[in-house]
Amino acid sequence: MPASPVLRNHIAAAAKRNDSDSAVLAVLLTALALSCFAVVARAQDDLPGRVGRIADFAGQLYQSPEDRATEWVPIGLNYPVTSGDNLWVSGDGRAEVDYGGGQFRLAGDTNLHVSRLDDNQLALFVAQGRVVLRLRVLDPGESARVDAPNTQIQLTRPGLYRIDVTPDRQSTLVTVREGEAQVAFPTGLQQALPGQTVSVSGPDASVVEVRNGVGQDGFDTWSASRDRHYERNRAQAYVSRQMVGYADLDEYGVWQTTPDYGPVWYPTAVADDWAPYRFGYWTTVGGWGYTWVDYAPWGYAPFHYGRWAFVAGRWGWCPGAYVPRPVWAPAMVGWIGGPGWGISADLGSPVYGWVPLGWAEPYHPWWGRCSYNCWAQYNRPYAVSVAARPSAPPLRYRNIGIPGAVTAVNGATLAGRVSVANNLVRVPPQQVSTAPVLASAPAVRAGSLHVPMVRAGTGGTPQPASTFYPVTRPGRNAIGASQPSGVIAPAPGQARTGTNQGVSTPSGGANTFTRTPAPPSPTPPATVANPNTVSRPPVGQGTVSPAGNPNLVRQPPSAQSSSTAGRSANVTDPGNSPAAPARNEARPMPRVQQPQSASVPVSPPTPAAAAPVARPAPQRAPPADRGIPLPPQMSSGAPAVAPVAPQSVAPAAVVPHGGGQPVPPHPGAAAQENAKPAHAAPAAPKENPNPGAPPRQ
Repeated sequence: MPASPVLRNHIAAAAKRNDSDSAVLAVLLTALALSCFAVVARAQDDLPGRVGRIADFAGQLYQSPEDRATEWVPIGLNYPVTSGDNLWVSGDGRAEVDYGGGQFRLAGDTNLHVSRLDDNQLALFVAQGRVVLRLRVLDPGESARVDAPNTQIQLTRPGLYRIDVTPDRQSTLVTVREGEAQVAFPTGLQQALPGQTVSVSGPDASVVEVRNGVGQDGFDTWSASRDRHYERNRAQAYVSRQMVGYADLDEYGVWQTTPDYGPVWYPTAVADDWAPYRFGYWTTVGGWGYTWVDYAPWGYAPFHYGRWAFVAGRWGWCPGAYVPRPVWAPAMVGWIGGPGWGISADLGSPVYGWVPLGWAEPYHPWWGRCSYNCWAQYNRPYAVSVAARPSAPPLRYRNIGIPGAVTAVNGATLAGRVSVANNLVRVPPQQVSTAPVLASAPAVRAGSLHVPMVRAGTGGTPQPASTFYPVTRPGRNAIGASQPSGVIAPAPGQARTGTNQGVSTPSGGANTFTRTPAPPSPTPPATVANPNTVSRPPVGQGTVSPAGNPNLVRQPPSAQSSSTAGRSANVTDPGNSPAAPARNEARPMPRVQQPQSASVPVSPPTPAAAAPVARPAPQRAPPADRGIPLPPQMSSGAPAVAPVAPQSVAPAAVVPHGGGQPVPPHPGAAAQENAKPAHAAPAAPKENPNPGAPPRQ
């Protein structure tokens, strides 16, 4: 109902009186918006709460950070793995990285780059070798993908995947045991479902083959045994499965519940002088700085999550309240010492010490990039009040009075990546009590590392995978809108001479074999029609999906333009790529061989389309010429026939739309007709609901 003139005048007068109040309110709202923006910006600056770990390895395992991709450094159990790391496994070795959301495993002679590992993304680049990825968690908003030199694989569901890349980086094999993947090639995507393998060959993915069935080798057997290791663990009752390192706790310790700390895990078979953060070494990792690496096979989760308490004469680890995805820390310790410590003057060099944080004791991240939300995640589960964030560490740590709780070394040991237990500085109890508390980790200049390093490309080692990582080439291998912007499209690199001349790969459910270029597909006999063969539609008519997918929708030719427009946000036209040929150049189309499984209906052309080019019923014959240059093995000299729907009867001669001479049916139709029983009669033609459209055969 419209307001009366009197009421409108009252409203206008009130608005004039409240102009000043409105201005104040606008200023307050602007300030609030800016503060919210600042909070979001600070949260985005937080370092990732998820960092991987070398959970198992054999042989020689090397790591090379992306910013120093000129040398390999040997690493071992419990070494942290994060974004930018290159990993190389020697020919007789293997390795597993547990990152919380799953595990990825490397066979011998595998060169891999961890392109992205954070709270929402996992991205790997396999330059060569064999990788098995067990994806356990893929929550909404998260993504997981694997890049190869000639393709990109988007993993859309939790599952078990294997990626094989030949040493010359010209062929990639994707095996899906569980889950679902989308494999990119220059003109579209190929879906892969459980029990299927997709082979992508050529530097530009010119040949794409799909097979049913997967094989198994010793690498798969070892991977399956590692899966059982994670699935039989009882620690899941106390901590989340996304806590990296939880799976080793049951084997090396016992759980007890206490009224003060809740669940407590006690390590067994430790040395008499054992204390947390003593038997291992310090290294530097990414933006976190000093990070603890423990020698114990169970020594990851208790040193990067939780708190330590001294209960009834022994050390126990307190995981705190259950958190679905706990936040990783480089070390849960408090720092003491420095040049002003008395023992430093006695030794003539600075001495630094640390003590494990106790229950209800706040943790102060020392890398400077931690918002309030970040700080709360580090402290709330451990009975720390997060109402106010303290600006300084406590004057005295709770565990510092426990005999043997403090571990101290000189600065060279701290920065040299050497064993702490072998270089301890014994601190008298009276000097422990007077140790100055440090607000952050010591700022010790890194000296020479006491570890053997191998220059990349020497001693049988390759160049790190990040040096082969392809540059951004818009329009190639873009997969889905869920992946981050600036899609990285792999490009081939120079082949590296190595001892492994082939990659053991599954083949159609049979034994494994050495990957070789696939021969041209033979033409099946004309007397055998296979209605289960799936033919790839022309470019622009939708994503290729395996047979048996009930959601598959084939776009008719008339809908080609709209289908292409709807897909342009995900797959850019290769013709727009600087490295791609012009649209009018003759370019071979990828040959896609689909698995022989359930049949897929093909929609007929719409009335608005031009006179259709006839096509035989689906079978394993070479595809007809669609006006697109094809490789020699795909070319066919067979005459075009009108599109026909799969029928149980022999197709009749087809009259093209608009008149003309009838086109005889496919040569195999006569043989099929002769093979029928004598009493079989052709079905009556169905009434055409649209008189203006060509009759459906």
